[in-house]
Amino acid sequence: MSKHPGTELEPEAVAATPSWLGTRPRRMIAGGIVIALLVVLGVVLFGQLAPTSTPGAAPAATPSAGASTELPAATGTATETAAPVDGPAVPDVTPVPLEEPADVTPGLVAKVTKVEEVDGTARGPGEVAGPSLRVTVTMTNSTSSVVSLRTTVISCYFGADRTPAPELREPGGSPLPASLAANSVIDGVYIFTVPADQRGNVTLLVDYSVDVQPVVFQGDIADLL
Repeated sequence: MSKHPGTELEPEAVAATPSWLGTRPRRMIAGGIVIALLVVLGVVLFGQLAPTSTPGAAPAATPSAGASTELPAATGTATETAAPVDGPAVPDVTPVPLEEPADVTPGLVAKVTKVEEVDGTARGPGEVAGPSLRVTVTMTNSTSSVVSLRTTVISCYFGADRTPAPELREPGGSPLPASLAANSVIDGVYIFTVPADQRGNVTLLVDYSVDVQPVVFQGDIADLL
């Protein structure tokens, strides 16, 4: 027996507490280790979840204040004038002889009333002077209402292959007006460059609108000269 029985711990109480936690400094060291492990774990998780940049991708270059922002010039040689635009394609319909009238819509009739041989003069962009035909197309409106001619296009083709004939403005070209009054007649004058040896097979197309089938006149232009 000890002389001071109140100051000794029972053997069971001593065994219940780990030796490395037996003092306050050791407990502080253990707590620091736990905190360090948590920090390391958080860094690892953050590295796995954070977005990564695409390998090899380079940041877009920002032009400096003095750098030019002009685009590089296009390669090739540009033409000074626009090429002539072909007229509407000739539809596969039975043609009307050049000297006969044809119904465009109910009450609206088109007729080639005059053809003249002229020396075409180049005035506009892309036009080429040369031997030409000056064609007069007469439109007759027998209805009681004004008829719009705003979308009407007159074009010319020559030869069996129906090669488009370039259109000129001079001398004396005067296209159809935008409208035709009720019970009225109006002329439109058009000039087309047609080779002299191709005038035995000439096609004239009167395209009134996209909703109406065009009228096709075809024949030997000599019949109207």
